[in-house]
Amino acid sequence: MLSTLIKIGPVSIHSYGLLIGIGFIVSLYFMRRDARTRHFNPDHVTDLAFWGLLWGIIGTRVFHILLFPSEYSWSDPIGWIAVWRGGLVFQGAFPPVILVFIIYCKKHHLPIWKMADIVCPYIPLGHAFGRLGCFMHGCCFGKTCQLPWAVSFPAGSPAWDLHQRMGLIPPDAKWSLAIHPTQLYSAGGLLIIFLILRYLRERWHPVDGFTFPAYLVLYSIFRFVVEFYRGDHNPTHFGNLSDQQVFCLVGVGVGVLIYAMLIRRKKTSSQHS
Repeated sequence: MLSTLIKIGPVSIHSYGLLIGIGFIVSLYFMRRDARTRHFNPDHVTDLAFWGLLWGIIGTRVFHILLFPSEYSWSDPIGWIAVWRGGLVFQGAFPPVILVFIIYCKKHHLPIWKMADIVCPYIPLGHAFGRLGCFMHGCCFGKTCQLPWAVSFPAGSPAWDLHQRMGLIPPDAKWSLAIHPTQLYSAGGLLIIFLILRYLRERWHPVDGFTFPAYLVLYSIFRFVVEFYRGDHNPTHFGNLSDQQVFCLVGVGVGVLIYAMLIRRKKTSSQHS
């Protein structure tokens, strides 16, 4: 864990924000490259990426506030916007980003589903860097375990703080209990999803835009499984499933419906051509 990389006076460079920035730049590079290959203006991709990042961060923060209201107080007004400290719920990005994507494509007369095939494969790639940032910051941690690859976080980390409040470690403990490195599970899984989407786009590609529902389904299934190993007490309002797992089930359903719509749309177009 290394939350703050450099601190010069009042200015700090946080690993979480830095890795999100790196993920954004790397993903944007590949998106622009693919846009050129597919004869689209890469500047449109840059605009979409910028506005998507901006509204995505806003959406993830608002969603985190809604799910974890006890972590915010008007006595610390900076805390409401201090995303460099962590506190983002990824699913919250979907509504505003999708809306921005549609509005931009319509405004500039861009084919929405072809643009989706340029952008979507690289979303999990950028997200993987964000999960590495979570590991450096110490958030989104896992349950206790005794596996050989289990990790412990130092005093002051979110995991250490939770274990102390639960009475699982003494107040003077230097480290948290050994836990699942769920942030690394997530980063690895997202890289695999990225590779799968790239492979399917180049080798299969049944219909324009299929990478978006494929991404929704793959990410939702993977996140559903990882939730069983999370130990940071995500909210639960639906029985034994966490709220995140319920969102994942919705994501799978929406992905399947969108894919069916795209296939039906393609068949209808073929019949009328």
